Amino acid sequence: MATEKAETDRVPITLALSTIAYLEKLVKQGTHGTSVPGVARTLVEEGIRLAIKDGLLSIRDNGKTP
Repeated sequence: MATEKAETDRVPITLALSTIAYLEKLVKQGTHGTSVPGVARTLVEEGIRLAIKDGLLSIRDNGKTP
């Protein structure tokens, strides 16, 4: 696992009020993070890892360099 922090761009997102309420309940449980943004980060990370593992996400080599 990387020990250095990556540079990040922050982008505001919009979530449904019901989603925010659910994230707030998870914060109170303390199982996924200690803040709404922390819980959301955890769930996004887990979702991306699962999607990669299940083959739903993949990088295609189109021959172009970034």
